[in-house]
Amino acid sequence: MSGPLRRHVLLLQGPPSSFFRVLERAFRDRDIQVTRVLLHAGDWLRSGGKGVPYRGRLDGFDAFLDRLVGTLKITDILYFADRTPYHRVAQRVANRRSITPYAVENGYLRPDWLTLEPGGMGAFSRFPAERAAIEALAEGAPPIDDTVVYRHSFATEAYHDVSYTLTRLAGSLRYPHYERDRPNHPILEYVSWLPQLIRRQVARTRAPMQMRRITQESKPFFLFPMQLQEDYQIRHNSRYTDLRELVEEIFSSFARAAPPETALLVKIHPLDNGLQNWQRVLKRAKHRHGLTGRIRMLSAGSLPEMLANCEGVALVNSTVGLYSLRAGRPTKALGAAIYDLPGLTDPQPLDDFWRTPHPPDMAFVDAFVRALARATQLKGSFYDPAGMKVGATEIVRRVAAGFGASDMFVTPPPRLGRARAMGVPMELTDADMQKRVEDMARLW
Repeated sequence: MSGPLRRHVLLLQGPPSSFFRVLERAFRDRDIQVTRVLLHAGDWLRSGGKGVPYRGRLDGFDAFLDRLVGTLKITDILYFADRTPYHRVAQRVANRRSITPYAVENGYLRPDWLTLEPGGMGAFSRFPAERAAIEALAEGAPPIDDTVVYRHSFATEAYHDVSYTLTRLAGSLRYPHYERDRPNHPILEYVSWLPQLIRRQVARTRAPMQMRRITQESKPFFLFPMQLQEDYQIRHNSRYTDLRELVEEIFSSFARAAPPETALLVKIHPLDNGLQNWQRVLKRAKHRHGLTGRIRMLSAGSLPEMLANCEGVALVNSTVGLYSLRAGRPTKALGAAIYDLPGLTDPQPLDDFWRTPHPPDMAFVDAFVRALARATQLKGSFYDPAGMKVGATEIVRRVAAGFGASDMFVTPPPRLGRARAMGVPMELTDADMQKRVEDMARLW
């Protein structure tokens, strides 16, 4: 008779903080073997120099990882951000080897929450999509604790990101074939943030007055919260390769179908780096579609206040969708979102959504959020020391218990077929995606 499974966990890239180092210690404290793979010098820095380096090319990573998993008898693979090129390979290897890959991410219910999801997120999520299964998961689950305990400043997050990335650049000769998954050079991105910091402060100062003006004009408005161009939820969980495609679709539909007395409030993402001048893009689209006087733009402001006053929310797959549903707002999702389900989001075509937005079933919203928290969410932080310890301890508990093999999850991912049908580009490489972005830029 065989004994209990002896776990051996493989850690790939984590968030730019020291969270995976805390997680590694937590696994060892539970007497669980853990090995790290280092893909560049930033990983070396965050691991304290301990791990198995991979210095080959991306096209050789599958064979390398497959050998390592087989040799070490790996039982679980954990990584931050599930659609990076290396982590897509890891997911493929794990599925081939019948072991569990876990995506670790910022929480769906952020702030103060982290995500641990077997298989992947968005279109690749194994969280159930049937109402009966979700309601069964919610039975006995406690109400959501929205208390924010673990806080960190923007400066803390920026410090960890910059030090991680600059170490990667400084050590590039040691890892010459590492392929970065973002189109812009990191130095360009960092330099672009210098004027953005000033704009961000100005936007925060002006936002309350601008929001008062919007609410006091007594003009019904819809909310369109933008996401980041480089967000994997856009690049690999939607049909949009450039957010200008999304702006075009939203504005053309709004001009064509929205009641003339309504306005559209566009919230530019607060962490946008400013390399794309969204104010200019939005103004051009506004004039092109005859929407002068009907478009409002904000880069900051209170999301709860916007949700409390809007007629509905149109978005791709942002976590703002969960806030919107919990606020009882009609919500139209245009990409593969874990919450895009009958009874939650509005199933109508976008043109009809503006005219007759359908609110969510609040009993189902409550069940969905409690089930989601039970299956995929945990309290913690990637940056606050106490939050890192709490989050790491809970991740270890779930992995040690074989959470990924639980009957809470569905195989194959139940949202995958619908995502393919809506045009999510499952098989495009990052080079393909970048070419499509460049082609779009030439058109504009």
